[in-house]
Amino acid sequence: MYLLNKFFMRDLLNWSFGNNYLNDVLAGILIVGIVNALSIIGNQSRLLLIRLPRILFFLFFCGMFWEYITPLYIFYSISDPYDVAAYMFGGFCYWILICITSTNKPSGCIKH
Repeated sequence: MYLLNKFFMRDLLNWSFGNNYLNDVLAGILIVGIVNALSIIGNQSRLLLIRLPRILFFLFFCGMFWEYITPLYIFYSISDPYDVAAYMFGGFCYWILICITSTNKPSGCIKH
């Protein structure tokens, strides 16, 4: 979906959210998924990002780095505080997916 939005949907749909923030939301989902996959592959379950506060904390610091440190050394990079919120919203969406699909739900999920 990230690649579809980046290369096709942005031009087809003149949608402000899709042009500016959808990929940031998807990046938040993707980075948490990558960290979790690497944690599982490396047998480091203590590093898993499955609780909402931990996910949001991690993405907040990633977002702050990408938005405020990266522009210091990549000339075409610009800062946007809404991008940080979009990364964190992506993490929230990841957590919702965990709560919906997991049989062993992390704390904070509503258990049926």
